[in-house]
Amino acid sequence: MGAPPANHRLRHLLQEILREESDFSAFVMDRYLPVAQRFSVGQDRVQRTNLLLHHVAGQTVLADLRQAWPQQVATYESQHGPIAPEHFLAQLRFTHPDAWLRTQALVFSLGASLLIGLWLALRATAPTPIPTPAIPTPPTPHAPDLAPVMQPLSGQIRDCRGRPAQNVRFLVLAKHVETRTDPDGLFSLTIPGHFDEEVVVRIQPSPPAQPHDHWVNLGQKDLTFTTAPCEK
Repeated sequence: MGAPPANHRLRHLLQEILREESDFSAFVMDRYLPVAQRFSVGQDRVQRTNLLLHHVAGQTVLADLRQAWPQQVATYESQHGPIAPEHFLAQLRFTHPDAWLRTQALVFSLGASLLIGLWLALRATAPTPIPTPAIPTPPTPHAPDLAPVMQPLSGQIRDCRGRPAQNVRFLVLAKHVETRTDPDGLFSLTIPGHFDEEVVVRIQPSPPAQPHDHWVNLGQKDLTFTTAPCEK
């Protein structure tokens, strides 16, 4: 089936294609009923998406999206680029969870056996150390705590017709950082965190438009969002 998609790209694709909560719930119920049965009334869209991607392999979800909405997926990839593969270890993930767990256990056992064997060989060949008198070492002064690393996040927000959207509120949830777009629809801010850390951002246009959330990675400088789809 190929390399699995990166989680943040797949989350964005799900949000763009299944904008309504009813569409998302119907998609999960039709194809992954055991996952849908784990949904509860108090869960929001982000929590339900996390539950889906925890129990179903990303490449399986992407294949089902391409089968059900081929045109929408093709349009998304033409605008945002193909869904990128995850790092090498993620490409080893199997569609069936039991197969993935068995492979993890086997790799762990082989690695542990290799380390034990290497440790025993080094211990057998190492010379007997000559004891030396202990020399007291002065206490190490406490190093000051380092300031948190600040990561950039910038891009542009447009309306449904591709025009710059001015004065749109842009929030980074759980980081308590926000800004508003300038007359060209541009936003730029710095956020404490790790490079490529996944965060949830909220696009909140002026009423009556509804806010919507997206998963992004810290450090990106060319993000593009739309306020809402155009009414037909």
